[in-house]
Amino acid sequence: MAEIQRKNAKKKSAGRQAWDAVLTGISYMIPFIVGGGVLWGIAKAMGGYNIAADMKAVGGYTEYTLAMVIYAIGSAIFDVCVPVIGAYTAYALADKPGLAPGFAVGVISNTIKAGFLGAVVGGIIAGYIVNFLKDCSKKVPSSVQSVFPILIIPVVGTAVTSLLMWYVIGVPIGWFMTAITSLLTNLQGVGGAVFGAAIGIGMSTDQGGPISKAVALVANGLNADGILGPAACKMCGGMQNPLGVCFAQIIDRFTGKKKFTEKERSTTVSGLVLACCYIQEYVIPFLVQDTWRCIIPCMIGGAISGGLCGYFALESAAVHGGVFVIPMMSNPLQFVLFWFAGAAVNGILYFLLRKPVAAEGDMAGNGVLDQLLG
Repeated sequence: MAEIQRKNAKKKSAGRQAWDAVLTGISYMIPFIVGGGVLWGIAKAMGGYNIAADMKAVGGYTEYTLAMVIYAIGSAIFDVCVPVIGAYTAYALADKPGLAPGFAVGVISNTIKAGFLGAVVGGIIAGYIVNFLKDCSKKVPSSVQSVFPILIIPVVGTAVTSLLMWYVIGVPIGWFMTAITSLLTNLQGVGGAVFGAAIGIGMSTDQGGPISKAVALVANGLNADGILGPAACKMCGGMQNPLGVCFAQIIDRFTGKKKFTEKERSTTVSGLVLACCYIQEYVIPFLVQDTWRCIIPCMIGGAISGGLCGYFALESAAVHGGVFVIPMMSNPLQFVLFWFAGAAVNGILYFLLRKPVAAEGDMAGNGVLDQLLG
């Protein structure tokens, strides 16, 4: 069947193709991080936060307690996170032939300590190498073409990509990731607060847009490499946004200032539920309707929540899950306090900056919510 070409369709640039491929790899990796991270959290809740050190003192896996077995399962899932992002980044660029080279380069990236960054770069390279080999297969006699998908592409693509990662690309990336790991592992106090505040601000700018996705990509990748602090800063800085908007609406109800429309106020309970589920998109209608009065309080609240998490070196094995994964963090009570602290500042500032609704007849004037809920 002939492929339909749209006249006005714009061809993606190489940079855009690579970025979309990375986002695809991340989307496939997240379920592994969530699964492994939650199992880690359950194991630590059952067997103590130092369960990994306790496992080394045990004679062998046959003597593991149930908590240790659960931790080992979570660790096994985490071990494939980096290869998965490499595989599906290559898959997004080269389709199924890219899976084997991408997965292999992710394994190599783990081996040489290049981490998720090495897997991302390697997955992109694997995708382009496989595409090059696919183009080459079209220029050879038809009798040879059948050899490419079953032999040439998986063998040559995997070998070339893996050797490049091992000897060339992975070396500087490995040095960089080792330095970053050492820095972030010991980062707390003022340095941790600055780093955490930067993550919180990034998560509070566009509420799930490109900036938030880029920040989440880094935090999720570091989490896959065993650096768990940025994930806590990311979750806390992100979760305070919808909660802060809801706090502003609650203040508005008690003061009677009528700074929110009736339709906006009717979403407060839903907003609280979404905040608990770590769904920032609830803020988007308010951000679109009243951009600067909304974004500035959100960014300040994100800086407070993320900064506090960084200052006290709070850790989260899970990268998503909202309130359902709070009990599995290094200090659940601290997370709740920091979450509410950022949201409280956010809500108060947003309420103070927001202008009152002009008249009672305009109380359904949020066009974005009107379209979503109408």
